[in-house]
Amino acid sequence: MAEHRLAAVPSPRVHQPANLNNDLFRLLIDTVRDYAIFVLDPEGFVLTWNAGAQAIKGYTHDEIVGQHFSKFYLPEAVQSGWPARELELAQKEGRFSDEGWRVKKDGSSFWASVIITALRDSEGKLSGFAKVTQDLTERRQWEERIQTLNKELRARVGQFDESQRLLELRTLELQRLSVQLLQIQDEERRRLARELHDELGQQLSGLKLALDTGDPYKDAAEIAGRALDTVRNLSYLLHPPLLDEAGLRPALHWYIDGLTKRSKIEISLNLIPAVFPRLSRDIEVTAFRVIQESLTNVYRHSGAQSAHVEIERQLDMVIVRIRDYGKGLDPQLTDVRASSRLGVGINGMRERIRQLGGEFRVLRAEPGTLVEARIPL
Repeated sequence: MAEHRLAAVPSPRVHQPANLNNDLFRLLIDTVRDYAIFVLDPEGFVLTWNAGAQAIKGYTHDEIVGQHFSKFYLPEAVQSGWPARELELAQKEGRFSDEGWRVKKDGSSFWASVIITALRDSEGKLSGFAKVTQDLTERRQWEERIQTLNKELRARVGQFDESQRLLELRTLELQRLSVQLLQIQDEERRRLARELHDELGQQLSGLKLALDTGDPYKDAAEIAGRALDTVRNLSYLLHPPLLDEAGLRPALHWYIDGLTKRSKIEISLNLIPAVFPRLSRDIEVTAFRVIQESLTNVYRHSGAQSAHVEIERQLDMVIVRIRDYGKGLDPQLTDVRASSRLGVGINGMRERIRQLGGEFRVLRAEPGTLVEARIPL
């Protein structure tokens, strides 16, 4: 096996003559077309010229050899002495590299990558310079295009951020106005309730007393009595006095008892814990309105014969649930939480809960519908 491996090793080649190596190197330089490769004398005059130099700069060998390499620079660069400065730096440091505008034979300019290397003989004496130039115009154009796009992107992002900031400000303003609107609505309900009860209710009471004095007015007295009951019901529905005076629990019992009688729907009420404490005024009003609106929807739309209301006070929140056993939601409502087809009342409840930092959901219960509100304490 060892003999086989030794036999596979190639034998050393005999060194080629120096002139042959020089010919190969010259062939390599002359064949390259992507780079301009040429030699300058110590003063900067062109001594050699390859095919790549002709392809990039446009000069033929006979046109450029013997010419000073400053022909490749813009007039302002020549006037500033920059070509000579490049040679000085290359001579001092041994090598100089730069990128900048250069000029072709036809007068057009291109973006060039330039490397100048000082050439010295065996004694260290400067013999000239090797200059390699590459046309990077297309790369520079792409870089400028990328920079332009990045600039436009930053501007668009800035505009988007500003639009988002304005949108957030408008959203905050709308939320503030929404809070004010609901507060105004609640105050207006209280005012109308007081006026119905204190003024119109008193007048109807006086009318009923006057009509109760004799049989000829019996029918009128009954009509006045029914009108008085209607006014009182409207007053209490707008804003039940019990809600302010005694709290959520008695107000709910009064409301549910009245709705059960009017609608013939069996509605049960469960409060957890059984000894239910008073809550803040805003939470009690919100919980009552959510239950009132939900049960109104049950009565008008569900076709249910029964419903259940539950309020649970936990350590850090109050959970309100209203469940009916009717026909349920429209199956075409693919997103119950986001749909605007659920009506103004549902959106009003959602807005009330949002203002208190809570969560509002309308869910299919199969059968029926479940409305759930979670209100942080």
